[in-house]
Amino acid sequence: MTEPESRPTACPLQPGLERHIWPAGDGTGIVTKTSSDFIFGPLGLGLSGGIWARLLSLLARTGIQEQTGSKPGETDIEACVKGWGQGAYSSRVFDADKGVDEAQLDRFLAHLHGMAVEFGTPNQRITAKILAAFIATEQPEPFSTWNGLRSVKGMRDRLGAIFRGHVQWQGFETLIGQIDKQGVKHVSPELIRAFFNSEEPFFQQIMERREQLRNGSLAIGSNTGLLADAPAHIALESTDEEYRRNKSGLWLILKIIYYMAIPPRSRLGPLRAL
Repeated sequence: MTEPESRPTACPLQPGLERHIWPAGDGTGIVTKTSSDFIFGPLGLGLSGGIWARLLSLLARTGIQEQTGSKPGETDIEACVKGWGQGAYSSRVFDADKGVDEAQLDRFLAHLHGMAVEFGTPNQRITAKILAAFIATEQPEPFSTWNGLRSVKGMRDRLGAIFRGHVQWQGFETLIGQIDKQGVKHVSPELIRAFFNSEEPFFQQIMERREQLRNGSLAIGSNTGLLADAPAHIALESTDEEYRRNKSGLWLILKIIYYMAIPPRSRLGPLRAL
């Protein structure tokens, strides 16, 4: 797979979700099949090339097209804060009008920490299971779309919304998760805060670090970029090795199916009920 010809150097859109998704677009504010396949693939965020990576790209792309009022086969990036950041099982941290809701971000992180304590993950790490428990425990709520609020109706809508929620968070852990000094892969509160608050396109930073690691221009374990302010418990070299390698798209799909079949629900209840 070759890189698209036009790769923008700056994003004209406002900070937040739109800037994060900008690198996945075609340089004009639209995510297409070509640009989406690139960012998910081995030259992008790091899913191994092949049918499973393309399937995940398709699911991520088509899952929000109707919500964003996009044309078939396209996703309007400027509308993504409503279509992707506000799904039926969203953390509601991204607000379509205000941007990042810092108070909601604090509640979200505290909620994940409480689940990590409940499930007994080592050192209360936010692992793939904890992120799955968040989706499994939430109740579907009306969510924003390009033309107003929409509700989940029926089993098909519900399963589709749950699947998209898992794709977002399991994909985040699989492609961007870090390794602690005990070898546990997880997403730290600091990493989640960086995702929500980064002034620069977050996914672009991961892609650039992967490229530098793979071409040898960046030493493995360098405390620069995304790892410049990594918590002390992060094993920098192990994390970079994880960033550098390609991941199996099939394994990610199977993990999502497993968590949908055997959902790890939390006694803490849904976030919005707190």
